[in-house]
Amino acid sequence: MLLLLANPGQRDLLIADPGLAPGAVEEILRMAAPSLHGLPRYAHEDIEIGGHTIRRGEAVVLTPGAANRDERIYPDPDVFDIRRPQTDPHLSFGYGPRFCIGASLARVELVAVFSRLFQRFPTLRTAVPVEELPRSEGRIADGFAKLPVTW
Repeated sequence: MLLLLANPGQRDLLIADPGLAPGAVEEILRMAAPSLHGLPRYAHEDIEIGGHTIRRGEAVVLTPGAANRDERIYPDPDVFDIRRPQTDPHLSFGYGPRFCIGASLARVELVAVFSRLFQRFPTLRTAVPVEELPRSEGRIADGFAKLPVTW
């Protein structure tokens, strides 16, 4: 929600064409993936990645937010663009055997919300400046304690 409210040009594109909602949802998921905290995984065998050897039993910390902003995959990765071509899947729901079982339902719900919300409330905006929004810190992801809005 905040990405759309903080980027009124993108919000206006969605208002003009609610059919952009599926792409908007994927871009929101890509941009808003947890990036401050990583997910620990342990190597089951020795493996070499990028010239570095990870030994069996060593921990590796994965940060989906960093992977989702890899400029080799996503041109201009820090730009929020709801029309971004969805050529490579983001890692916000994980990958492989650890892929989120609820990903499909989450996508359906988010598309339903974002295809209708701004049609109903086209002047929706944050009630306070973004930099004043109260933050909350979690073990896996940080976010906002509240997102006060007005219209």
